[in-house]
Amino acid sequence: MIPVLVKRDFMSRVKGAPYIITTILGMLVFIGLTFVPALVGYLESGFEAGHLDVMVLEQTESFFPYLQEVSEDVYGQEEVRFTLAAGLNEKEAFQIVLEENMTGLLLVDPPLFTLATIDGSNLAQNSRLQAIINRALTRANAERLGLSEEEMGTLFQRVDLRVRQIGTADADGKEIDSEEYSQSLVLAYFLLFMIYMALVMYGNMVASGVAEEKSSRIMEVMIATVKPLELMFGKIIGIGALGILQFAIWIGTGLAMMGIRKTGLFGNYSQLGLALGNIPVSTLLWFGLFFLLGFFFYASIFAAGGAVVSRVEEVNQVVTIILMIIIVGFFASFVSFSNPNSTFAVAASLIPFTSPMVMFSRLVLTNPPTIQVVSSVLILLVSIVVGAWISSRIYRIGVLMYGKRPSLREVWRYLKN
Repeated sequence: MIPVLVKRDFMSRVKGAPYIITTILGMLVFIGLTFVPALVGYLESGFEAGHLDVMVLEQTESFFPYLQEVSEDVYGQEEVRFTLAAGLNEKEAFQIVLEENMTGLLLVDPPLFTLATIDGSNLAQNSRLQAIINRALTRANAERLGLSEEEMGTLFQRVDLRVRQIGTADADGKEIDSEEYSQSLVLAYFLLFMIYMALVMYGNMVASGVAEEKSSRIMEVMIATVKPLELMFGKIIGIGALGILQFAIWIGTGLAMMGIRKTGLFGNYSQLGLALGNIPVSTLLWFGLFFLLGFFFYASIFAAGGAVVSRVEEVNQVVTIILMIIIVGFFASFVSFSNPNSTFAVAASLIPFTSPMVMFSRLVLTNPPTIQVVSSVLILLVSIVVGAWISSRIYRIGVLMYGKRPSLREVWRYLKN
């Protein structure tokens, strides 16, 4: 009987306008990602500082030569030009800035540096000028302390820290590529957000579907034909199939756009740092596993929540509590990004309410011990069975209760009976 119920729930929703609209919107998002590099390049060009033409008015010491030296060595006269306001006061100098349409007037009175400009909101311009002043101040201080250019370079030499992760079976270990790890962070967040959206969207669909059938009194007819447990699992599996189909369409669209992007149709912006074709197969398998485990765990809770309400309008009140738990799991996985092997991350990856997202993010970012991964999956499986059993009892009682919504004490009494 369950296959018939699955087909009924699947077919009744797959042709609905909400499902079709969300599927199309998801496809448009993946298509839009194709144009992201070009769009980012265009936006970055709009945030460039452009040509800096600054007049300098010194109050005490001679700092102007250092500004000129840095601008010529690093940027060149075409990008940055400093003009000394000799023999002028602040009002006269700023008048010249306005007449010649210059960037602004730099007032130098170390340690105070002030830029008087008519466009103070140009952050790119301000940041470039601040970088030049810092470089010039460093050179001035080095000369005052009697340091040569080589000594100054040695003093400010940066360290390139390389991290090598040593495993128990690998004595040499594996060096962690910072760029590769950054891409893993982006990948983890992207797929994690998809799991989060799936739990919220399809879980809410389960609760709303139960409440709609209950409010229309069709539940009384269905309960006379099938068992409540079969009815609950038929709805969960049917809506889960909708989610799998929708994700397959979205990922298929992404892969198709990757094929188009590789043809070079979009010029220099044809390559993204993160591509669907570069995602490891193991990551996709873990994504599918924890998506299914997380969905079945939460879907039974959503079904029970939809069964205890009397009207569709009351669904949000019950669903909000469940959504808060999912949000906690999402933020727990986000917090674990900074240290995937911390005590907090390990504990959260074993708790069934948070493990679908936290353990998945750990698997993308690092290599957690096998015992932790196996334990997380087994705990989730046991929790699904126990949660389905508890939810089925609430579901069996709640679907035929109308009028006043049962309290927690009444629900507990029904479970005991």
